[in-house]
Amino acid sequence: MVRTLGRSDAAHDILEELPEWFGIDRFTHEYVDAAARFPNYVAVAPPEPGSDDVGADGGSVPAADVLGVLLLDQRYPTSAEVHLLAVRRKHHRTGIGRTLLGRVEDDLRAQGVRVLSVKTLGPSAADPGFDQTRAFYAACGFHPVEEFADLWAGDPCLLMVKPL
Repeated sequence: MVRTLGRSDAAHDILEELPEWFGIDRFTHEYVDAAARFPNYVAVAPPEPGSDDVGADGGSVPAADVLGVLLLDQRYPTSAEVHLLAVRRKHHRTGIGRTLLGRVEDDLRAQGVRVLSVKTLGPSAADPGFDQTRAFYAACGFHPVEEFADLWAGDPCLLMVKPL
């Protein structure tokens, strides 16, 4: 697990693998642009014995070796938002998403942040993939707060929060 900035390449590669969640080009481009601006937490495979270490910033890791990415948007000193969390398909359900969240939460607590939020597709839109997404966040301690019908054009947005 490493923290870095500007891993648009890795975010793009992972999002391309997940069209059922990120298949709208406009949104994919927005996430890729955000990856250049927001702090990135990336999950990488442990280095092979005898190879060079990944390094503290993750900038030297090839995009293909990034297993998952979390973009963090912090606009206020006491709150932050998971802007994007995506894990390569073949690594779903292996603990990478949970590990990324855990590292972010530890860093935020150390900074005095009190609340972490995430926005996802609301339950009023029938979608099995996003049912899994909401279940994942609930299992990680996030609570639904409100579904907004008009925040995203044509799609309901569910705001979920987790006290830190």
